[in-house]
Parts: sequence; structure tokens; C-alpha cells
Amino acid sequence: MLEDLGTGENPSLTLDEVVEAFGDRGIGALILVLALMALLPWPPGGKAVFAAPIILLALELAFQRNEVWLPRWLLKASVSRTAYIRLLTTPFAAPGWLRRWVLTREFRIGLGTNKARYHFARWVRRLVRRHPRGMTVIRALRSAENLTRPRLPLLNGPVAEVLMGIACVLLAMMMALPVPLGDALPGLAIVFFALGVMQKDGVAVLMGVAGTALSAGYLFLVWATVSEIVHGVAGWIAGLVG
Repeated sequence: MLEDLGTGENPSLTLDEVVEAFGDRGIGALILVLALMALLPWPPGGKAVFAAPIILLALELAFQRNEVWLPRWLLKASVSRTAYIRLLTTPFAAPGWLRRWVLTREFRIGLGTNKARYHFARWVRRLVRRHPRGMTVIRALRSAENLTRPRLPLLNGPVAEVLMGIACVLLAMMMALPVPLGDALPGLAIVFFALGVMQKDGVAVLMGVAGTALSAGYLFLVWATVSEIVHGVAGWIAGLVG
């Protein structure tokens, strides 16, 4: 179904088309597709386009609704099919800025003019490069589909779904924040929760819980760092004025 969404006469894939394709598959499938779309690189504010429907669907999951409902204006939101196919089929790799830094960075160690030049180790340079036959989103999902199965029913009951819905609301809000690299962890956590709901797999739910904890820890670290910087700058300005 995910691959079929990449084909069509319209060059844009609308949310309405996704809902129509997955409407009978449940809320978990829709949350999964939207979370995968949100993992694409978007300009500032672009994540909010996907965070909003994820929040609404997560609330429907928390309130145990069986039918999917989204406002008409939200159903018109779209993404390029080319970008969508690229998301599914492009091998995973480090971000472009990290690849360029690792591959071109040169360290000089020594005294005076006799400084030796060093680069990152070959295994590090290979790690950040994009491998043509590397793991892709669609391959990862196929593997996850083969590995997931109904287990740990205690983590898939009505109470668990309510808690997962609340967690996905918070994760979607975190994903929309303008935090550097702060969208990947919440997005992956939402993916695991969605797989847990779809496949009734408690292990996937536990991975979503772990992703939620990591996301919260990273956000707290960023908040503490920014607060410390602001406090330091305010103290420096106060010292100049005083």
C-alpha cells in the first residue's frame, strides 16, 4: 500500500488520498504514514503540517474512536510524490552537513610548522557515506512487518491505546518544535507506536516508550543548554550596563 501511494496521475500526494487508501486499515496505519512523511527534510514550520493531523489522529486513538475524521482543509495538504518515493527508497545516511564535515575535516596536531595532518578514520568516513544498497525506509518496514506479531497483550489493550495516544500527541508537538535534530527521535517513536497499534505488538510499543524517553531527555538537554546560554548572555549584558 505504501508503494502504491507513490504512483498516480497527480504529481502531489494529498492527505485525502492517504486517508482513502488506509481508512479501513485503522488509525495506526495513518499515523505511520504521516510520521514517515514528517521525517523528510522540510523548511521551518513544515513539520507542523504533519504534526497537526498526527495530533488529531492520536486524540482519536486516545478516545477509542473507530472511524477516522480529519477537517477538510487538512485533507488538502499534500507532498510531492517524488519526495515521497525518495523517502521510501533512498538509503539511510548521515545528514549532508555531517557528511561534508567528516569527509573534508582536517586536523593539524603538533608544534610550530611541524604539524601533522589527520583525517577521520576510514571506518568513520564509510559510516557517513550513502551506500547505494543500504537500508531504506521500505526495506526497514518490510523487516519490521516480518518481525512484528501479536504479543504482550497487556500493552495493546484499551488503556495502553489511551496512553499511546497521549504520548503521540506530545511527541507530535515536540516534532513541530524548531529544535535542531529534534524531530527525528519523536518521529521514530511515533512510528514504533503506530506499528504497535497495527500489529498488536507489545515489543514495538516498548520501543516507542524508549523513543519517547530519549526524545524527552534530548529536549530537556536542549532546553537546559539554551537556558544556560540565555542566562550567561543576560549576565554579560547586565555586567556591561552596570
